[in-house]
Amino acid sequence: MEGTESPQSTREVQVKFMGDLPSILGKRKVQATVPLEATVGDLLDSLTEMFGDVFRDHVFSAPGKLRHTMLIFVGDENMNNCGGLAAKLGDNAVEVVMLPMFGGG
Repeated sequence: MEGTESPQSTREVQVKFMGDLPSILGKRKVQATVPLEATVGDLLDSLTEMFGDVFRDHVFSAPGKLRHTMLIFVGDENMNNCGGLAAKLGDNAVEVVMLPMFGGG
């Protein structure tokens, strides 16, 4: 056997980083492989494994809790409108946009 997962059990997810994330992570886009039934939380776990502490510390305020300034869109839907971290990534091609918001005035 060549691998533990068949191609049908995973999907590729295109992730776009916006705001200050590209300069922090050194990439504007990345492709992540996740299980077919993956959630936004699963994707973020995968990205944390990929980028380490710098990603985790910038995106999360505590384990399992996103910073209040972080917006994540799955397709064109804000993940908070479709289940938050438990939101499924969907059945079609998935593009996730991560956009840190800045306060000020």
